[in-house]
Amino acid sequence: MFDFDGVLIDTLILSYEISLEVNEGVNLSEYKDRFHGNIIESLKEHDGTFNSHPEFFKKYTAGARELKIPTGLLKVLEDLKNKDDVFLAIVSSTPSQYIKDILEREKASNYFRDIFGSDVNKSKVIKINSLLEKYDIKPDDAVFITDTVGDIKEARECNVKSIAVAWGFHERERLESVNPLKIVDNPTELMDVIVDVIK
Repeated sequence: MFDFDGVLIDTLILSYEISLEVNEGVNLSEYKDRFHGNIIESLKEHDGTFNSHPEFFKKYTAGARELKIPTGLLKVLEDLKNKDDVFLAIVSSTPSQYIKDILEREKASNYFRDIFGSDVNKSKVIKINSLLEKYDIKPDDAVFITDTVGDIKEARECNVKSIAVAWGFHERERLESVNPLKIVDNPTELMDVIVDVIK
């Protein structure tokens, strides 16, 4: 299972700049703090210190037109798709259709059997468990590739291992604080680490 934003496409600065329009003075580190738990729950539990942009995904769609899935990651996805004992899915807090549109543009839509975005459920715990149940997969046979502390915590609630990538929303130091199974620093390392975890 792959997270989308920050893992497959680099949306950190785009998302931050959109949020900054309604959160004047919030620095990048404070914005990253919102992802220490489930981001949707974080926004719902509005405490007066951070606002959800009413047109976030309209602006996201426009900005994401310029973003690409790095070649190295596309190669990893292709290699994983071609393995007999592996199938790929996306679990994300972005609506599924936005993800599908980007994957189609990047010619990567056929790599994923399923996409569980925010329209499916807000909780990644529920989405991960639903995927496991749908495809009759044991938690030990699954792995979640993600870039945030909050996602690692949610995967752990499902007894699913996490591989963290240090090129997304959270840097290595934050990721280390919640002890994912592995942390990788660039896409070229990812394939070997995934294969080692799921073998």
